[in-house]
Amino acid sequence: MKRPKCFARFLLLLLGCLPGIVLCQEQKADKDSMAIKIVLDTIKIDKNSYVFTRDSAFFAERDTVIYVTDTIRTRIEEVLKQDEGEDQKVFYQKLKEAMEKRKLGGQLFDWLFEISDDSQTEDDTTQVEPSLESLDYTGKYVGNIYLKQIDVFGPSVTDTARQAASKLSQFYNRLHIHTNDRVLYHNLLLEKGDVLTPTRMADNERVIRSLSFIQDARLVAQPRTDDSDTVDLLLITEDIIPYTAEGSADGFIEGDLEVTNRNVLGTGHELSNQIIVEPDEVPKVGYEGRYVIPNIRGSFIEGQFRYRHTERDDIRSIEFDRRFVVPSIRYAGGLEVSYNRLTTYAPWINSYEIVDTFTVGENIPYIRYGLFNQDYWLGRSFGGQSLDNRTRFVFATRYNRQYFYERPEVSRNENPAFHHRQLVLGSFGFSKRYYTTEKLVYTYGRTEDIPIGQLAELIAGPEYGEFYDRVFTGIYYSRGGYLRPLGYVSAGINWGGFWRNKNMEDGVFRVRLNSFSYLIHRRRTQFRFFLKADYTRGINRTQAIDFQYRYINLRDENGIRGLSSAVLEGNERFALSLETVAYPPINFYSFKLAGFVFADAGLVAQPGEELLKTRAYRGYGLGFRIRNENLAFKTFQVRFTFYPRTPEDKSWFGFRIGSIPVPEFMNFEQRKPEAFQFR
Repeated sequence: MKRPKCFARFLLLLLGCLPGIVLCQEQKADKDSMAIKIVLDTIKIDKNSYVFTRDSAFFAERDTVIYVTDTIRTRIEEVLKQDEGEDQKVFYQKLKEAMEKRKLGGQLFDWLFEISDDSQTEDDTTQVEPSLESLDYTGKYVGNIYLKQIDVFGPSVTDTARQAASKLSQFYNRLHIHTNDRVLYHNLLLEKGDVLTPTRMADNERVIRSLSFIQDARLVAQPRTDDSDTVDLLLITEDIIPYTAEGSADGFIEGDLEVTNRNVLGTGHELSNQIIVEPDEVPKVGYEGRYVIPNIRGSFIEGQFRYRHTERDDIRSIEFDRRFVVPSIRYAGGLEVSYNRLTTYAPWINSYEIVDTFTVGENIPYIRYGLFNQDYWLGRSFGGQSLDNRTRFVFATRYNRQYFYERPEVSRNENPAFHHRQLVLGSFGFSKRYYTTEKLVYTYGRTEDIPIGQLAELIAGPEYGEFYDRVFTGIYYSRGGYLRPLGYVSAGINWGGFWRNKNMEDGVFRVRLNSFSYLIHRRRTQFRFFLKADYTRGINRTQAIDFQYRYINLRDENGIRGLSSAVLEGNERFALSLETVAYPPINFYSFKLAGFVFADAGLVAQPGEELLKTRAYRGYGLGFRIRNENLAFKTFQVRFTFYPRTPEDKSWFGFRIGSIPVPEFMNFEQRKPEAFQFR
């Protein structure tokens, strides 16, 4: 597809070339279905098959025909151009003709547009693990493993022959430092001599795609002519631009700015630096730095170092963690040690019953405290002997010690959040998970790995406190998969808390549901429907270490988007969200647009109130999101919201502009045992 080189140039195009745009009409391109064979100068390829040349790879996501002339590469590009559809050809041809009638219009057209194949050509159905092209090589031995790193702009893992057309893209491709080969080899689960299985290939693709500096990855099996029992593997990867910057401002002076490099010199390490400016504090300029090593020497151990120093916060921490990333990992665990000198608001001192966003100017007292935190855990998984057995039983244990070297006055019933404590937890869990691949769910074109499976977990253990002891018990169960005709549905339920004197306190009961529909095609635009529901109830909540004073809220992403008020806090909550997202075929220099409309509704109740008798709040809105998958930046969003009923201190209309993170799926992966969070 052809696309503008930048958003500003697209605006210039709209102002100067409206007559050309009016000439465009939509036409539907036909799709040919052909069998695998070579007839004269024509190569016909079934879907989910690869074509390799000496330095390129092309993956046919649907039945494709290639007309061979002087070079295969040239014809592949022509086939891809045809595959974009006659509507796009007519659009840009008429647009070019209209622009060339104006002075310098032809030069402006060439400056604004480049040739690319980012149009949506995926099938309506999802690709379920394992990938189809790997099925024929099950049971064969792995030979050599080769790497091919493609440019950030231009090619893709399904068509490595494509080239970036714009000079700016070509210029960045020359400057980009590719990920070091050693880093990619460390993330491989397969070695020379291993038995090849489709699920292990799919797992490896998923592991590499999960790296924050990788946009997409594909692992391809290539049969050997000299050994029918051995296949070579080709790993094709595409980096992202690893630099990000984000910040906020409060007036002209106060604010913060954070700059991050997710792939320092191609090592895969992440370095983040944040400057915090607070003119009324000492020091006036604070700093936070974070350094992350995602996979230390192929051990799948992630290391993280953090330092933060401002007037209110002084944090030094070190953390190492190894998860059950794939079923073949038998041992997982981690450790965290941190020194924290923090400041928090303490509204309970003046008997505030509800906490919102307070400031010192509102005479809300705050407390300084110092916390030394130690956290260690170890897990062991057990499963079948088959390499592709996805069922695992996991035992895990955890020790957490919190010691306050600076704190306010405490007693048995005073300031329980500041009591010294030691928590010992053990868990036994059952996990089974697969993955499918989708596109256009939470991202705008990159391959997304959708978990399918279930997780059941029992957690129990004592907490040794400074003045009294408690015992935690909890159960958790989650499950997710495709349910026709609804689409993907995942749900989770958990119940647990601390027992003291035969009563449960600091307990939580929660039920969650998330769902998205199959991709719906309407002309050139695609749609998805999203549903999210949450019911949470606190059981005898006391003060917590985060000092939110017992309450959950119905604010923003927890319930009503954009609505914030102290009235929206309580001990019991029900929230429901419906959203429709449209993905039009708009692509401005790899910036893709999605429009959305939504409806949020929720109830929140204080202790002693009946939830169904409380006042219901709603929010209706629309907006658009912009994302470039080549960049490490978060999704940019503009949102307008209307509230039929609001608290007395809030407006009926809301507007928000800013960045949002990519949501996460329920992963059905057992991690370190922990007491359930109340949020």
